[in-house]
Amino acid sequence: KKLQGIRQLGGFLRVSQRMVILWQPEYFTRLWCVYELAAFHYINFDVKGIVDIVPLKLPVLTLTLFCYHFLACAVFAVLGPTLILSEMNATWILENIPELWIFPWRFFTFFSVFFVGVHLVPGFVLWKFCQWHMDDRRMLLQQLRGFRVDMAKCEVESDRGFIEGKLTTWFG
Repeated sequence: KKLQGIRQLGGFLRVSQRMVILWQPEYFTRLWCVYELAAFHYINFDVKGIVDIVPLKLPVLTLTLFCYHFLACAVFAVLGPTLILSEMNATWILENIPELWIFPWRFFTFFSVFFVGVHLVPGFVLWKFCQWHMDDRRMLLQQLRGFRVDMAKCEVESDRGFIEGKLTTWFG
């Protein structure tokens, strides 16, 4: 069954114009992953097959930021009028803020809350994620520069001989 799947891989890759690798740091340490990439390159070498390497963390970041901004906008839509435009707040402003400064006060208050709540807090999280992501990208480049087939892991040692034989046949 396994051999049948391996034989079908070539047919599948032959009709593929693009390969998307959902990359994580362990990808290039697995011999079968490397085999799939090498097979795609070998089969599609003449037609310039495109390989996209997409870190798995990017969709997580996108979804997280979307959810955060959705929640923040919902909170501002509900709490904004309730708190900032409330009668209690309006009374306090009229009693304590000179008339000339009411509009700037409201604008500054809303802007400050909006900026801190919607941009500053997720900005810190985004900055940390970008550091994490750039560490992974550096690791990817190191893996590509220093890759050696003999260092890749293979759970079934008999598979190693098959894969290394194919790679030697294809690339010398």
